[in-house]
Amino acid sequence: MTTAVLQGELSAFRLPEVLTFLSTSRKSGMLSLASAGKEASLFFQDGALVYAGSNQEAFRLGFVLLRKKKITTTQREFIDDLMKREGGRFGQIAIQQKILTEAQLQDFLKVQVSEIVYDAFVWDGGQFSFEQHASVPPYAVTISIDLGNLIMEGARRIDEWERCAALLPDKSLVFRVVVTPRDEKITLTADEWKILFLINGLRTIDELCHDADDDAFHVYRVLYGLYANKLIEPISAREPDDTIRQSSPRFGAESTVRDQASNDDTSLLLSSEARLSYADVVRPIVAQLTVEATGTPIPLTEPEYLIGRHRENNIQLPDPGVSGFHARIYQGPDGYVVEDLKSRNGTWVNGERVGQVTLASGDRVHIGQTDLVYEILL
Repeated sequence: MTTAVLQGELSAFRLPEVLTFLSTSRKSGMLSLASAGKEASLFFQDGALVYAGSNQEAFRLGFVLLRKKKITTTQREFIDDLMKREGGRFGQIAIQQKILTEAQLQDFLKVQVSEIVYDAFVWDGGQFSFEQHASVPPYAVTISIDLGNLIMEGARRIDEWERCAALLPDKSLVFRVVVTPRDEKITLTADEWKILFLINGLRTIDELCHDADDDAFHVYRVLYGLYANKLIEPISAREPDDTIRQSSPRFGAESTVRDQASNDDTSLLLSSEARLSYADVVRPIVAQLTVEATGTPIPLTEPEYLIGRHRENNIQLPDPGVSGFHARIYQGPDGYVVEDLKSRNGTWVNGERVGQVTLASGDRVHIGQTDLVYEILL
């Protein structure tokens, strides 16, 4: 059993300082980091960083490869299923299935380790402890990381993170878009568009960090840029929801809901650094919703619509089962997307409750006791 020979608070000793000490003193062992439920383990051999692990799902190798557009959602799910049935490690299975080469695996293991370390650089405090001579897990594929470059990047990220946190100190802050992204003068990267699409006037900064499936530093940096350029603005809290609670709606046996994971409307197969206008990102589409009970058509010609009982909604439904701000329909890269805004009774598509899904022509959207049929006209 190993014991900690070095431990302390990350508020007193910054992570770059700890890493520099371990590197220059050529230590071997495991550095454990913990903060607010997040944990990371960094393994060293003679001062070199050779492996890292995290309890955050976003830093599993499959999710790193998906985020870097190296594999598809279907491939990740296929490998995960093989791991559950037959065992094995994600990277080795990817090689066996000829999805990755050995060289590519090595490159992305370095990316994985780097992302784990970068994430820890901007934690809000926490603890560290170093266990000398702790062994690398037997399943680990060891690599060699240039710790000097990681430390320099970490120091830069800490400085930038502090500037972002000073501008956006409240994690419960909610933003809305103030400049329509249809404006051709606006050009953002694919990652910036992805986060802008998630800003719906309801998500807090904390929820954006979670839903963006990216590290908090990146989300804050994008929000900082959007806010500084006056593309988004904070809003005050909405009124309490006084919607009448209803039982789950009943539908017929035929359901055509698609797998939400495979319809990620923000998975843009483009360089994350390319500058893109709204027209580059979104496919032009002409569509409408039809209120089934009355046959009333609602043309969809704008980038975004709010649906609910409150008078500020673009599509106002005087239905007691509909929340004040119930759902949002917006143009994503693959067509109009419906997103539930944490409504009391939920948003349903073809008989299944959804959080967010890209609509297909003929889909039936159920909100409160109102049925809306979605049609693509052009």
